Amino acid sequence: MIGRIVFYDPTKNCRINGKREDWVGLPKSKSLFFAKKNCGLPIGNLTSQLFGNIYLNDFDHFLKCKLGCKHYGRYVDDIVIIHQDKIFLKAVIVKVKDYLFSELGLDLHPNKIYFQHYSKGVKFLGVVLKPYRSYIANRTKGNFYAKIQAWNNLLAASGNKLENEQVKEIIACANSYLGLLKHCKTAKLRRKILNHFSVYFWNYARIEGGILKKRLAKDFEEKALDVC
Repeated sequence: MIGRIVFYDPTKNCRINGKREDWVGLPKSKSLFFAKKNCGLPIGNLTSQLFGNIYLNDFDHFLKCKLGCKHYGRYVDDIVIIHQDKIFLKAVIVKVKDYLFSELGLDLHPNKIYFQHYSKGVKFLGVVLKPYRSYIANRTKGNFYAKIQAWNNLLAASGNKLENEQVKEIIACANSYLGLLKHCKTAKLRRKILNHFSVYFWNYARIEGGILKKRLAKDFEEKALDVC
């Protein structure tokens, strides 16, 4: 079964949901339709993340045991290494590149390697980690604001009306951002961001427990009773 999952080609006999224009501007490296043969990972498969961890298990031991990187963390393919010696870190990058290519057939992205002094924090998984505290990265906040603006434009273009599926998609996406924000001290920021939603959006959604939920018929009945 694992063999069938790993070697299955999701680009064959597939059904594409959504609109073709949604793919405009998408980098070819982000699509399996442009991947080399036997390359690429279908991230929609729940097994992909698990297999990624298994595949890189030896790499983890290489960094920790062979190279002596005590302060090292990895989430699938995102890596952070903390060390007091910059020269040591530069040497590690060379060794990591060689190991990944020779042992696992992988490459490090040339434009996604950077050094940062610990006092400025470490960018990792959408947040900036500092000693004893963490912040949401500006890029994450900016992406959330951009999403809300796009949803507001969609509302305005449709006469402030949304289809049921559109509401579900918006709520799911917004809650993924809110879930990330809740891991940091962002109560004021979350309120500020939610205030950017169009007033008409709240005809379709409500806030409960810090997340968005779809409004039901009874919500409007209770609202009418409050007015009365």
